[in-house]
Amino acid sequence: MRKRDISKQLLLNQRIMGALFEKPDDIVRWMGTVQAQDFLGSLWAIGIRVKNAKETDIEHAIADKTIVRTWLLRGTLHFVAVEDIKWILDVVALRIIASNANLLETNFKLDDNEFKRIKKVIVSKLEGGHSLTRNKIYSELEKTSISTSSLRGLHILHRLALEGLICFGSRECKQQTFVLRDEWLSKNKSMGHDKAFGELARRYFTSHGPAIIQDFKWWSEGFRCTNCSGYD
Repeated sequence: MRKRDISKQLLLNQRIMGALFEKPDDIVRWMGTVQAQDFLGSLWAIGIRVKNAKETDIEHAIADKTIVRTWLLRGTLHFVAVEDIKWILDVVALRIIASNANLLETNFKLDDNEFKRIKKVIVSKLEGGHSLTRNKIYSELEKTSISTSSLRGLHILHRLALEGLICFGSRECKQQTFVLRDEWLSKNKSMGHDKAFGELARRYFTSHGPAIIQDFKWWSEGFRCTNCSGYD
């Protein structure tokens, strides 16, 4: 294919040109995930692919729980259709968690026992449909002598999201909030690993192609995170 033809096909497949989608969850589902480290930028990325979209339409989709924001591919923040979050995490999360385990234990004293303490505190504060901003979660952890300083708090939230304990909820004013994922989301679709991996690949090549396997590998796995540059 000529470069011009490749560029046009990419724009068509990513729905930047051509037929637009009707709802925010339609485009997120089509893309597999939509990167969302920059929250306002991610609203724009969804909005330009949805007919007559306004910023409030995407905010409503979050509140209505048709899309959800959490740490997913490459350990970075993405929007994902609500029914896809569990099976995508089943494919990618264990590798990311394992690759970061030594870093967390060595640099931040975050081992399995510490995470057990952390989970107990967070579950007690969020269960029953409650939500808390990042700073409020940090405050609750600090009250129990669990430090959140020097990026430790971000690593904690990142790990718990990858484990599927928490995800982002609706915004409180302009502040992001966290909720217990399985309370917030009623649809937690699961499938076998091979089937899930195949579905993730299908979505990537359909919505991002023309592409090669190395492109898919980077998109789905990326590189081991050694700092918080992708944590938001």
